[in-house]
Amino acid sequence: MDRPSPTRLAAVVVAGWIVLEVALRWGLILAAARVGIDPRLADALVLLLGFPLIAAVLSRYVLERGREPDRWGWEWTPRSLGMGVLAAIVGFGLIAGASRLDAVLFGLGSAAGARDGLATTTAVILLVGNGLVVPIAEEQVWRGIVQTELVEARGAAVGIGVTAVLFAFKHVIVDLSILRLTTLLTLAVLFGIVRHRCGTASSAVTHALVNTVSTVGLVVAAVG
Repeated sequence: MDRPSPTRLAAVVVAGWIVLEVALRWGLILAAARVGIDPRLADALVLLLGFPLIAAVLSRYVLERGREPDRWGWEWTPRSLGMGVLAAIVGFGLIAGASRLDAVLFGLGSAAGARDGLATTTAVILLVGNGLVVPIAEEQVWRGIVQTELVEARGAAVGIGVTAVLFAFKHVIVDLSILRLTTLLTLAVLFGIVRHRCGTASSAVTHALVNTVSTVGLVVAAVG
């Protein structure tokens, strides 16, 4: 079995994630619209079911290339949980500043109301999917695999920085929007530092708390 270099493996995984997410999200959204299903329900289902599938496929690919799962940093300990929570508190403060900068640079407020009229079922699926499932899947692939490989190849600063940039621009590509770029970059760097210092379990906790709070805000505004 071919054992690719860390940089090559990271590049394949990044490309694979983007291709699979675009295919799943936009493919199902378009298909749902054609048959009269709310596209937002289709998108929420992709978050809940599709993201774990993408993570599983790419993780299997990496394992078949000779990587060991213990490299991915999933040590669930009281310390990892506590550090994840503390980092999330820091993250909320960073979001406050980054979102203001996004509003100045890109007019972030123009996206308000995008989820008006969200059905309760869709809202619940979105909350579980985006709040819990997506962070675990993304941390496995982006910090557990991609960042690990790049840090090994290029060192911590480059590995964390490049992964953060790729992660932020993945969202820009998939969402077809640059509105949250500063916020995404800020959070991606935070997640990367937490993963490097404390493990992927910690960055997953941080990511899940940040996503849950932001998703609750969207859901309350849309349903309420």
